[in-house]
Amino acid sequence: MGCFKGVVAVGYINEAIDEGNPLKTLETLLLPTANISDVDPAHAQHYQDVLYHAKSQKLGDSESVSKVLWLDEIQQAVDEANVDEDRAKQYGLFNLGSICEKHLGFISLA
Repeated sequence: MGCFKGVVAVGYINEAIDEGNPLKTLETLLLPTANISDVDPAHAQHYQDVLYHAKSQKLGDSESVSKVLWLDEIQQAVDEANVDEDRAKQYGLFNLGSICEKHLGFISLA
């Protein structure tokens, strides 16, 4: 029965991706039957973007026999999106530090 529930979750997730609504996609990623780990609600838009891109790539692959993203592919896309978000945070903090460093020399304490 668990396998059937996973297939149903795949259907819901793929429908949400196709609709392009990040909140609906997030909602489906959080379904207990999907069993997708490390989903962060703050990354909903990025999950939507990465999943949509992954699905578009799959649809464009003439050798692909399936036109839906399966749970392993969905988990991989979520993991990829999380890495992207982590890198963006690091980059943002690094840039913020660089900007402050550059401008500190110009700040007068008088």
